[in-house]
Amino acid sequence: MFPEYLIKKLVHMPVTYPISGLIFDVLQRKESKAFKQWVHFLLKTYRDAYHGKRPVIWINAFTPSELVYGLGGIPALPEIISALVAYMGISGRFISNANTYLSTDTCSFYRCVLGLVIEDYLPRPDLIISSSHLCDGANKFFRYLAQFLGCPHLFIDPPYWSDERGKRYLISQIKEVIKRASSIIDIPFSKERMGKAIKLSIEARAYIGKINKLRQAVPAPFSARDGLSYFTGMNIHSLGSKEGLLFHKTLYEEIKQKVENKEGYLPRERCRLLWLHHIRPYYKNEIFDIFDRKGAAVPFDEMSYLYWGDLDPDRSIESLAEKILSNIWAGPLERRTDAILKMVKDYDIDGVIHFSHWGCRQSCGGAGVIGDLLKDRDIPYIVLPGDGGDPQNYSPGQTRTRLEAFLEMLI
Repeated sequence: MFPEYLIKKLVHMPVTYPISGLIFDVLQRKESKAFKQWVHFLLKTYRDAYHGKRPVIWINAFTPSELVYGLGGIPALPEIISALVAYMGISGRFISNANTYLSTDTCSFYRCVLGLVIEDYLPRPDLIISSSHLCDGANKFFRYLAQFLGCPHLFIDPPYWSDERGKRYLISQIKEVIKRASSIIDIPFSKERMGKAIKLSIEARAYIGKINKLRQAVPAPFSARDGLSYFTGMNIHSLGSKEGLLFHKTLYEEIKQKVENKEGYLPRERCRLLWLHHIRPYYKNEIFDIFDRKGAAVPFDEMSYLYWGDLDPDRSIESLAEKILSNIWAGPLERRTDAILKMVKDYDIDGVIHFSHWGCRQSCGGAGVIGDLLKDRDIPYIVLPGDGGDPQNYSPGQTRTRLEAFLEMLI
């Protein structure tokens, strides 16, 4: 094991990331091309961040990445970093460090980020831009983080209603954020650069729509286990970049080939499940292994849902506002429930699992209403309490018992 000081030094060296990419390619030859592109996208992002040639802008998950690319910055998403740290099995240490600063009621992903910041494991942001939707904790956390780092913070507060009045209000906010951000990072705003980011996003969106259509196939060609990791990771981090477009095109071609060959990701598919909520547990766990063993395919997940329409490069700011306001998890709960019923129908779903991540009041607060709605339609439903980032909040035995009992109703 490398000494701590050496690991930290390597993390801050730009050359570490292309070398890591070469090592990854040698060790993971069997991984899909799209997955490799996801890894190389992350490595390139953090190489560029440590190079210091362009400003680093931290954003939360539902602040459009197109905004950052259009400003000329490098987007970094703390939630994705936390998921990767949890996947590597080391989130507990950083969460523990942050618990002396934040309440343990705070989302484990944010506590993990703060722990990483305390130990200086992340590229320093030149600016933080956060949005009030969808996470309640994000409202305060990113402001606190900016104060902790001594970094400028800009805030977007989308309205509850998505009518014309709400749209005008949001457009004015985005214009103000762009004006102030351009001044802070010292890069003049360019309509051409923003329009280019929107065009790349439009092309990537077309592939997302095609991918989601292919995922309706029986047997399921692509698991929500992957959908909730690198597919949705790229959906919120890469849109507006060339790498994002290339990734979505590659993934589309890979899934298309599987559908044409009638190849499912499971040897035998006995039932189909829908996973609700934006995340899954990223640390080592057996949830999806249980599904696989029982022949329960999870062809789709709520986070993969394509909720926004076509953008317009000639109306870049208006398009970003429309994308934000289209979010089905914001505003009235009926927007979310209507989308869930559509997913159940489109993906031929036999049962629904709502993963209730600790601290995520926005999503989990509607779990009961969603359950009543599905049960009225005789669709089996289970709420699965858990934590996406903190393995200390995962109960293997209890989770296994509940899932196996649920699957017995379906198989």
